[in-house]
Amino acid sequence: METFYTAYTKLLDFKVYYFIKKFSAFPDLKNVSPVLESYGMHTDFDKACSIAGIHDPAVKAELLKEAEANTQRAKVIDLVSNGQVGKTVAG
Repeated sequence: METFYTAYTKLLDFKVYYFIKKFSAFPDLKNVSPVLESYGMHTDFDKACSIAGIHDPAVKAELLKEAEANTQRAKVIDLVSNGQVGKTVAG
C-alpha cells in the first residue's frame, strides 16, 4: 500500500481555500483505483491539513508548495431562466 497526497487552492467568494486530499493506492492490485482516505478544506492551510489528518511537517511543506502552484479559478456561468439573466459561480 502507498499513500499519496494532492493539494490545490481555489478562489471562492473572494477567499482562497486550500483543498488537501490523502489517498491510499494499492499498486499490487490491478485495476484498483486509489482510495480517498481523508479530505480537508479551509481558508487556513494548517487547518485544512489538520482536518485531513496530516500533521507531518515535511509532508505539509511539500503540500503547501503544491497548493500554491495549483491554483484553480472559479468560472462565471451565465444562466437564463424565465427570461431573467443571472450569474452563478461554478467550480
